[in-house]
Amino acid sequence: MKLAFRHLLTGGVFIIALLAAAAWGYTQGLVATQPIEPTVLSGADIGFRMHGRRGDAPVGELVVRVDGQWKAVQFAYTVKRITK
Repeated sequence: MKLAFRHLLTGGVFIIALLAAAAWGYTQGLVATQPIEPTVLSGADIGFRMHGRRGDAPVGELVVRVDGQWKAVQFAYTVKRITK
């Protein structure tokens, strides 16, 4: 009976340590977005509104100029069948 309890306790400690290591490893990969003043990097009528940075990568959205104002883009797409 004592041996079974020791095995159960050892298994429980191992599982808790494994979960703690997984949680620590997961948080190491997350990089918070550093917010900045929204800026539009643009050509004549199409641009990219940058809201912040995540590491070295810019974070933002694609925008187009409509009636002199920058508007966010929504993409429309359809699924094409491979066979007819």
